[in-house]
Amino acid sequence: MLKLQYRQLFTTTVAKAAAPARGKAQGFAKKASGNRAGAKRITNDTLYKNWADTVSFSKLNQYALPTEIPTFNPKELASSLNRVSSYSNKHYRSLYHLGSFHKNQFNELFPKPVSLIRKDSIGKLINLLQTGDHKTFVLTGEPGVGKSTLLAQLHAFGCDSNNIIIHISYPELFLNGRSDFFYDDKLKEYVQPMYMKKLLRKILKSNDENILRSLKLISDYKFPNADPKDSAIKKHISLIKGKNTLFDLLSIKTLGRNRGELFKAVISELAGQKSHPVLFTVDNFSRILTGPVTSYKDANNKNISIFEFQLGKTILGIVSGEICFPNKNSACVLAISGVDRTNRTLPVALGKIPEDVYIKRYHYDPQLAEILKKGKVQEFEVPKLTKEEVRELMDFYFKSEILLESDSENNSLDKLTDEKYFLSGNGNPRDLLKSIVLMHT
Repeated sequence: MLKLQYRQLFTTTVAKAAAPARGKAQGFAKKASGNRAGAKRITNDTLYKNWADTVSFSKLNQYALPTEIPTFNPKELASSLNRVSSYSNKHYRSLYHLGSFHKNQFNELFPKPVSLIRKDSIGKLINLLQTGDHKTFVLTGEPGVGKSTLLAQLHAFGCDSNNIIIHISYPELFLNGRSDFFYDDKLKEYVQPMYMKKLLRKILKSNDENILRSLKLISDYKFPNADPKDSAIKKHISLIKGKNTLFDLLSIKTLGRNRGELFKAVISELAGQKSHPVLFTVDNFSRILTGPVTSYKDANNKNISIFEFQLGKTILGIVSGEICFPNKNSACVLAISGVDRTNRTLPVALGKIPEDVYIKRYHYDPQLAEILKKGKVQEFEVPKLTKEEVRELMDFYFKSEILLESDSENNSLDKLTDEKYFLSGNGNPRDLLKSIVLMHT
């Protein structure tokens, strides 16, 4: 009897001490936060997701209405000027790998990304690159005016002109401290193995394989083999100059600690050949101009400058002209972005305002300004759309059926053009699309 009572008492005590039912807080739990704002944790099963990412990667363009438009042909530029055009399959393959299309450009409204081929932007820029002596430009203009779109059109031009294209789309990705890195004692620079792996793959996949295979190596190379297929048998990969090609060099699978040497070899090979021009482009270059100190920390817990990273040093070396590509048609085109803050570095380098040597580095970096001056960087300001160009776009949007019924039925094309030209801030392409798309919400 006593044992039975003891057993019942023990069972009751354990039940009371057990975890409370789901939805009930324990007595010692902290008070509920109520309506306190907090960061949302987004996982694969979360219903809430970032809208810009959702519309960009949800394949919404499969529901877009196909419209018959010409294909952009850079070799016959005059026939494409001032017309909304699509890209060829060869262009799309290269531009997707390069990252030329951005998720905030409303490309999901159409089956594939399209562009208005403008005489005052791509027509003028190509003419400057073909006739000018110095071919280093920085694209400027207000946010949304089409600097990234102009770079995409330039990539299509380079693709058809047998250029080797190297494109850095988001410098933030190698400056924000989220990629692995280490100090390479041999190179005396910081190297980011995973970012380098992605960049080398981008160069390999975005360029014509036949062009890469046509470039014979000018030096011998030997790298540790990290290919899982044969790394147990073949410890090293040897490439012989005059026999192996740049395609072989880019295709090497080596260890992360050797990826800095591999990237250095690729740049050396491109700088040592004259048969094909190199088109080097950087989007969001203003991120480097306004934040040259990265989020990475050294052994002394101090932020590391971009000048100590291999990639940053290579980019600035190409901009300054220290690293040059011998082919006379090689070019370097940079583009600033409206999402970055502004400072005086670029205006001083372009000679727009005088230099103030006493100003803080947050507002002006003399070292970067000197690099831009040394490279003789020229400004190319992307203009706003003219009313005729807005009319061409509105005609295309009408055929694509992305306009409201009230706009497409009750207004003539000329009246609608006048209205949207005013709403877009007198010809801002992004604001023009926003005035159409955001009207549906």
